Amino acid sequence: MSPRVAREEDFERLAKVAELYYLEDLNQRKIAELLGVSPQKVYRMLKRAREIGIVEIRIRRSGEVDAELSQSLAEHFDLRNAVVVRTYSGTPEGVVKAVAQAAASFLRDSLVPYTSVGVAYGRTLHSVLEYLPRLDLHGIRVVQMMGGYGGRRWKTVAIELVKEFASRLGGEPVYLFAPAFAKSPETRDAFLSEKEVQEVLRMAEEVDVALVGIGGMRRETSLLIETGNFEEQEIEELVRRGAVGAICGTFFNIDGEVIACDLDKKRIAADVKRIRVRGSRVIGIAGGMEKKEAILGALRGKWLTDLVTDAQVGRWLLSAAKGK
Repeated sequence: MSPRVAREEDFERLAKVAELYYLEDLNQRKIAELLGVSPQKVYRMLKRAREIGIVEIRIRRSGEVDAELSQSLAEHFDLRNAVVVRTYSGTPEGVVKAVAQAAASFLRDSLVPYTSVGVAYGRTLHSVLEYLPRLDLHGIRVVQMMGGYGGRRWKTVAIELVKEFASRLGGEPVYLFAPAFAKSPETRDAFLSEKEVQEVLRMAEEVDVALVGIGGMRRETSLLIETGNFEEQEIEELVRRGAVGAICGTFFNIDGEVIACDLDKKRIAADVKRIRVRGSRVIGIAGGMEKKEAILGALRGKWLTDLVTDAQVGRWLLSAAKGK
């Protein structure tokens, strides 16, 4: 039966029943008594509320983690933790959702009060927010690790990501008001001369936990490349020199070695390698076979202490580690 549009008075009545049931936690019999109707009527009203969109039900689950594969991956790459999730859909969107769900569950169990958390923007990181419950941890500070990039919309999204993570964790957001890549080295130097920018970057490199995405070298595998103001020849040159991925705007090869390039002279972002040297946690959140070389490079280069990925990538990484 196709749903019909509810009249305003019906809409309010259905919303009230839904509120009593889902928010006030009253059972259908109690609601029936309060409204002077039958329990069967309440059941039909709740069903109707779902049909016309008054109630939207979202199932939050962490995905099915492959414990054996997770342990093997952690041991082979000397990781503090590996979370490898089985996916129910092989589409890029399905993989992102499964990895994001697993990452949200992992963060819920890993983050503690009075922690500073760095956030670098990416598609999967943004998806994590769909599944991360409100934790309200005391003393949390969430720091933007990389300047905004792309058009006005994407720069706004980068700031909103930090704001929403801080809201979910119950902490204070710290924004980096600068572009990820300046128009020229001289413009970058001008931004870096600002005391506020210097302070935020210092805070970003001193976080206790950094949450990073791992971008590939194609537009469909990297939000940075898709929305960044790069010249096509800049990306082609990086690929010719062996670049397979990037973290926080720094490009690296299959062995995790940094590839020096002109973009470095324009980049405004935290140096993830410095964060690792300090002994802080760097949690990489990425999946999909289109990113497998980028994730392998990040692991070989010791960019990460923890990894959340999908099972197909996990098996491929183990195979690569064993030289098969």
